[in-house]
Amino acid sequence: MKLQASRQVQPKALRAFTLVELLVVIAIIGVLVALLLPAVQAAREAARRTQCVNNLKQIGLSMHNYLSAKKAFPPGSYWDPVTTKNKQYQTNGNEATWITFLLPYLEEPSLYDKIDWKLSLGGAFEAPYPNRAVTSAPLIGMRCPSSEVTTQLWLDAWMRGNYAANNGIGPMLEWIEATQPSRMSGAFFREFQKLGRRPKYYTDGLGKTAFVSEVLIAGKEGSNDDVRGVMHYPEGPLYHHNYTPNDGLPDELRDSTPPSCLSKPNTPCRKWTTVSPWYRAMVMTARSAHAGGVNLLMGDGSVQFASDVISTKVWKQALATPQGGEMDSISF
Repeated sequence: MKLQASRQVQPKALRAFTLVELLVVIAIIGVLVALLLPAVQAAREAARRTQCVNNLKQIGLSMHNYLSAKKAFPPGSYWDPVTTKNKQYQTNGNEATWITFLLPYLEEPSLYDKIDWKLSLGGAFEAPYPNRAVTSAPLIGMRCPSSEVTTQLWLDAWMRGNYAANNGIGPMLEWIEATQPSRMSGAFFREFQKLGRRPKYYTDGLGKTAFVSEVLIAGKEGSNDDVRGVMHYPEGPLYHHNYTPNDGLPDELRDSTPPSCLSKPNTPCRKWTTVSPWYRAMVMTARSAHAGGVNLLMGDGSVQFASDVISTKVWKQALATPQGGEMDSISF
């Protein structure tokens, strides 16, 4: 009995993608990426904004820890009238700011311990200068992650940050007037002692007074054209309530030549020329990289989101002033 020869099984021909099918798949993937990318970016921005809120909460906590230890909040900046009367400007901790005084409470005690209080914080551009190690040091907690990351130093000596304290309605006239400024001074300004105001000064209530908000950085490395955000120099970490957040009107700086801010539309600026001497005045608006507004630390430690379209009356009067007499609740 003969065995029948087994039939050879012919393999089926594999069917490949056609060029049209491949292009369709690529187009579908592109559409899906286009749909998902905004959601991913929105999620990332939400995380960055949350981190910014946390930074401000830590600043608020450090403010209140300072208050518990010193029975007063830190000064906006410090200026000793005795030494400066004798033309000894670069002495006795002159020009230290609220950020300088908060360093031990911002988990930077080693940096604070480096300060030579016999000198000022305002002479760091002169070399060699011991306090430059402090003024040039970056502080992670003073950077909003949504803002442009920068290690640019002002005058090669001062590092910038993204948080500034409420100086009221500008211009900043502390350097012009021999006494406390006669304008609406806000929550923080120049003091003639190394302490700021006690809680009783804020008669409107800490929860109704703006303490710290955001600013954007625009300056160039080593330049003197943009002091905004400089942490350990009096003009840098203070902002004003003249205009609502992210207003299109330019900030007014004592120096803006060459004006690097002109190339960045979200940080407009111009040289201050209204008050004489022009180089001792400024108006700086709260600005952020967040869409629609800025994060705002209140005096009680809470953080609110102040919209770009917040009521001018609320922003310029109720929030700006610690003694404005506004007893009603504030709507953001």
